[in-house]
Amino acid sequence: MELTIGGLASREEFERAGIGLPAFDVARMQRDGRLDPRWVHIGPGNIFRIFIARLAQEMTAAGHRWPVTAVVPLDPVELDVQLARHDLMTLGVTLNPDGTRGLDVIAGVCEGLATRREEDSLRFAEIARSDRAALVSLTITEKGYAVRDSAGRLTGAVAEEIASDPRGRHSHAMALLAGFLLHRYEAGGAPITLLSCDNFSHNGDKLRDSVLTIVDGWTAAGSVPRGFAEWVRDREKVAFPISVIDKITPRPSESVAADLAGLGFSDMGVETPVSTPLAGFVNSEPAEYLVVEDAFAAERPPFEDFGVHVVERRVCDDFEHMKVTTCLNPLHTALAVAGCLLRFPTIDSEMRDPALAALVHRLAWDEGLPVVVNPGIVAPADFLTEVERVRFPNRYLPDDPARIAMDTSQKLPIRFGETLKKYIDRGLDLDSLTAMPLVFALWCRYLMGVADDGDPFALSPDPLLDELREHVESLELGDGARTGSRDGAREAEVHAALEPILSNPAIFAVDLYDTPLAAKVEALFARLIAGPGAVRETLNEETDQK
Repeated sequence: MELTIGGLASREEFERAGIGLPAFDVARMQRDGRLDPRWVHIGPGNIFRIFIARLAQEMTAAGHRWPVTAVVPLDPVELDVQLARHDLMTLGVTLNPDGTRGLDVIAGVCEGLATRREEDSLRFAEIARSDRAALVSLTITEKGYAVRDSAGRLTGAVAEEIASDPRGRHSHAMALLAGFLLHRYEAGGAPITLLSCDNFSHNGDKLRDSVLTIVDGWTAAGSVPRGFAEWVRDREKVAFPISVIDKITPRPSESVAADLAGLGFSDMGVETPVSTPLAGFVNSEPAEYLVVEDAFAAERPPFEDFGVHVVERRVCDDFEHMKVTTCLNPLHTALAVAGCLLRFPTIDSEMRDPALAALVHRLAWDEGLPVVVNPGIVAPADFLTEVERVRFPNRYLPDDPARIAMDTSQKLPIRFGETLKKYIDRGLDLDSLTAMPLVFALWCRYLMGVADDGDPFALSPDPLLDELREHVESLELGDGARTGSRDGAREAEVHAALEPILSNPAIFAVDLYDTPLAAKVEALFARLIAGPGAVRETLNEETDQK
């Protein structure tokens, strides 16, 4: 079997394998979608292919015309391997906690563009000028929105984009979108909505700020019309709703690929032509949520008919804070950094470790949940119970801690900083927090790139990694002896290394030295570097494990 339009002609083979198929003519959908592009998506990675593209497919099956034009702004190989090779379709593999699997062909994409290619870049601009195009969505991860470094300066890549021809090709996603809007403005300025579906707080606000940074740079340089920036700022012309997306989607699993080969697929192997593994399938959990602010400037898909919550901003905010700052994302980060240090292969295996399970339980139930507002969509306690008892322990969902550890510096201000600010605003006792400072200390220990066994491990990519590593690179593990607070030299060494990190509000949303937490983090960190095995020992002690 092959996942291609031609391969779907062998319908009986797919059905015998228990694979769900699109309820429409895929080739016709793609042809019609290219003639009338309505919805563009930037960054068609795994969560897009198994969730957002499936929504588009379900809409098509129900008679709504919202197929997606998928756009890759960076390496075209991601488009070629994951989509183009399979006639823009994906095999969705749902990994259920009971060990069963759901297999479905997902056909929600009508066209694929890699804008580094001249022809595709011209086509992207052509779609921008079409009044019928109404929605641009994104899943490019937090770092794709970054336009400034930790000191507030424009990054080199963004400075180059601002100095370049606004109507030319762009590699940075924010410049790509700013260029898209410029083409649209100069073609008459039909309203458009830019919808971030990335997994961080107030994503639409960040998207708007980042795009406007490019637009204002071009305006200051005199390379775009004066009215362009004003048009982008007009929320009735260009909308940037916030959203919250939730569906754990690990990298493609070799074991899943082997099982698919056993079913008869000849084109479902996992490849690594770039640093991230690529495949024609996406493996994911069954649970999913998409909550979108009802703030669109143009016509939009009928999201609410397909399980998406389209709500007022306050509800979106409350759900986001529940999920991103308490009930899921902080727990993921805690497990990610601890898992790398202790060499756990998967998140689910960590949940069977008593100390780590106790750490995330305390982090969520004792320290986060007291400042969470019920969004009304789902009760926070119910959501958290599902995460803790069903989603994270799913042994059939092989999620790598190193994947979650990517870009941690960009995640901390939202995943933890928002809770800290709520404690401060409400006059709550920050000194009562124990799990949170332990997670911060574990992350600083992680930055050393030395596992608890004393051997090095590969750190996950992070835009601040080089800067952060400089602060801790002089530190070494001790010989295992507990020197305690009387070792003034060691204490001073730890403070000198951690002070630039813990005092940075860009990382923690507050200066931790304005709180009791910095001293706690330093003391915990000193214990974590006492020697090989100190991470395990400290975790056990702090979570009351014997």
